[in-house]
Amino acid sequence: MRFIELNKSLQQGIKQIYTIIGDDFFLIKQAINKLKTMTIKAFEEFNFASIDGSRVKTDELNTILDTLPFNNDYRLIYITDLRPEIVDFINKYDFASSNYLVLVTNNEKIKNAEIIDCSKLDRIDINKYILNELAKNNLSIEEPAMEYLIDMCDQDMTNITSELNKLICYTKDDKIITHSIVANLVSDNTSYAIFMLTNAIDNKDYAKYQQIMSMLDKSNSYTEIFMFMGKYFRRMEYIALNKNDNELSKILNIKPYAIKKSREYIAKNGIKYYINLYQKYIELDYLIKSGKISVYNALYELIF
Repeated sequence: MRFIELNKSLQQGIKQIYTIIGDDFFLIKQAINKLKTMTIKAFEEFNFASIDGSRVKTDELNTILDTLPFNNDYRLIYITDLRPEIVDFINKYDFASSNYLVLVTNNEKIKNAEIIDCSKLDRIDINKYILNELAKNNLSIEEPAMEYLIDMCDQDMTNITSELNKLICYTKDDKIITHSIVANLVSDNTSYAIFMLTNAIDNKDYAKYQQIMSMLDKSNSYTEIFMFMGKYFRRMEYIALNKNDNELSKILNIKPYAIKKSREYIAKNGIKYYINLYQKYIELDYLIKSGKISVYNALYELIF
């Protein structure tokens, strides 16, 4: 089921096992909170457990699952990053007479699990969310402003909610959020747009390249963008050529989850893809410093 159907589903009854899929972190957090609200009425510190599935042992998980709820109808066990043996253990575990739920993320191999799809919402649902949040504050928004906000945030609810809070605070006295207000407050979010640009490159989404670059053009931060791209491609090349995730996490100062996602893109696009991108960056960086090409032209050549 899609995230927006979760409330209705919970009203009809709670399942014992849920799997969250998708990559919108705002929706994932909301789904977890909804399940916690429905199931944990008392002693959350005892009745809610968050487990790292990449580290927990099967006997430890067995003990956790065998523990009964305390002064509450349910226990909610939230497990992330499942190893294959943990998936097998959960699939073999007898949930028949239990009074707790198991919630896992991004693993569709769990048997009899109700899937909650937390992929990005479509524009219609995002529009409804924005209008509803603005109505709570007696505000409205022009349609071009709405479309620009959604495009600038790439339909990502985490970023939309953050920017929306900023817009609400800024326009409380004006009552109407205009396109110029959104452009002035949101278009300077260069770091997020750069992040979305690297995401488009990882997914080889050529239409998205052009859309994001048209937004970044307004920032005139070509040197900043070019340097960020170089750091990103160097990081991807480094991850592609090294296998020790713990060592990489320390050297690059990034979380293991970020390395895991990077490896997924490397497996999808191939190691040569990122090696060639970084080598291209080095060539263009030399041409910039030699005065043979502008940063603007180098950036576009690197991206396209």
